[in-house]
Amino acid sequence: MILLAPMDVHFDKENILQPDLLYISRERSDIIRDGYVYGAPDLVVEILSDSTARNDKTIKKATYERFGVAEYWLVEPEYRLVDQFVLTDGEYRLVKTWTVEDEIVSSAVPCLAIHLSEVFRRTL
Repeated sequence: MILLAPMDVHFDKENILQPDLLYISRERSDIIRDGYVYGAPDLVVEILSDSTARNDKTIKKATYERFGVAEYWLVEPEYRLVDQFVLTDGEYRLVKTWTVEDEIVSSAVPCLAIHLSEVFRRTL
């Protein structure tokens, strides 16, 4: 299931975040209750802007990592780049920085491959 902001993700009482986009597999859909998500999505995507970039790259990234979000993408529209992080042994590892010419392939979402030229076509 793909969900878009605004959608609160409750990791615990002190850690409630609102990703720009998130994916939860059908097998884990029980973490969606009462219009909120309670637990770690399989994939979280944050779209960076001047006002959110610092928070997305530090606080949100550390929180997603700590609570076990399997995959985290940071989208930089201005530069037409996507940083793909995958949780490995409890820590995020940068898999690759993808460019507008690439097709990003998710490790957490089966069969998800996105041609970034389609995502960034309006800025080409």
